[in-house]
Amino acid sequence: MAGGILILLGLGLRPDESVIGNYCGTGMHGGVIYIRGQVDKYRLAKEADVQPVDDKDKKVLRMYIEEFAGYFAYNVEDILSDTFTKLVPVGKRPYGKLYA
Repeated sequence: MAGGILILLGLGLRPDESVIGNYCGTGMHGGVIYIRGQVDKYRLAKEADVQPVDDKDKKVLRMYIEEFAGYFAYNVEDILSDTFTKLVPVGKRPYGKLYA
């Protein structure tokens, strides 16, 4: 992932299912990934790190989830009542030395 925002809601999954697989964030060097629910560290790639969700993040999530919910008739508050995990890149150019 080189930039932008990815929001993974995992709606319709069973409680024992995860919206992500192993090595989530592989090659990540920009942008942010928000994942609804807790994420086990073993599922993350070395290029991604968990950061706290702050008030600015909550505003971004609300804006996009309100738009999504309007299109697909989901309850915004139900979605936002869960915790979110925020993934950000560890570095800006994780593979820069391989190609330069």
